Amino acid sequence: MEIIIIAAMAENRVIGKGGALPWSLKEDMARFRELTDCWPCIMGRKTWESLPRRPLPGRLNVVISQTIDPKTMPDILVLPSLRKAIHYCEGHKKVFICGGAAIYDEAMALATKMELTVVHGQYDGDVFFPEIDPALWQKSEVKVFDGFSFISYNKISS
Repeated sequence: MEIIIIAAMAENRVIGKGGALPWSLKEDMARFRELTDCWPCIMGRKTWESLPRRPLPGRLNVVISQTIDPKTMPDILVLPSLRKAIHYCEGHKKVFICGGAAIYDEAMALATKMELTVVHGQYDGDVFFPEIDPALWQKSEVKVFDGFSFISYNKISS
């Protein structure tokens, strides 16, 4: 199974401010929909709460939380850890890790790919994407646009 981290971040690794994205980029939203459509999307509680439309349509929404009562959320699957969420999704060919910062940090060791939107510029924020270790990750594709880039990474096999 491919475990794919998907995120949008600024060049200074900012991914959020005050519970929201510090930018609005329709191309990023379209790419997110295109890549994740029909696949499980795993996210933390704060990311879930920040979604403008819940649940994400056409996808299994898996929320990692110790505090959400699963009985109160019939449209999503609530699990207590990232490892349990990935284990639950083992029958799928792909699973997407959709944030937030703590989930991304933990997923870096488990993921096989990353699909990043890098918004050009430095943004003020309070949530950051983890450092990308060039010894572990190799860029496989870069598409540069006006104001942002789509960058794909593959984990380097050891």
